[in-house]
Amino acid sequence: MGSVPEVKSGLVRWIGSVVDLSLADQHEIAELVKAGGAIQASVEAILPRLRQTKMLALLREEEGGRIVGVGALKTPLPHYRKGRFTNAGASLVGFEGAPELGYVVVHSARRGQMLSGDLVEAIAGAINEPAFATTDSNTMRNNLARSGFRRVGTDWQGSKGDLSLWVIDPGSSPSL
Repeated sequence: MGSVPEVKSGLVRWIGSVVDLSLADQHEIAELVKAGGAIQASVEAILPRLRQTKMLALLREEEGGRIVGVGALKTPLPHYRKGRFTNAGASLVGFEGAPELGYVVVHSARRGQMLSGDLVEAIAGAINEPAFATTDSNTMRNNLARSGFRRVGTDWQGSKGDLSLWVIDPGSSPSL
């Protein structure tokens, strides 16, 4: 998958595979994911997880090139995926191999600028198979709904708050 640059308010949006990025960029993304709390691990432990993602969306400042936002379409382990659907009381049918949208993080200096919505929209627009997301954030719930995801099942208690399950299936009818 190639990169697709797009300029937005002094930022360049990039979508592609992590292997298309330099090692310095990969490290910068891992640091951003760690700082944003998307993964509670060291940068060295985050890097291999990022390299297993199906797709990344990045926002980079035009001046200086700093990466200020990231989101990923990742391949979760089967038991994790099944657990999320079970916790929500939702059917896994059609989502048995679904990737998960996650690791959506915006640099602390750029929060409040609606950049996470841009990242979610970029990934949702590139999804060509059933996918899911889970969140305990109202901001993310709004971003997911605006980007075509629909909430399924019931909320459940996560470590930081009530989690909800969201799905998108580009091949299905919107009324489903």
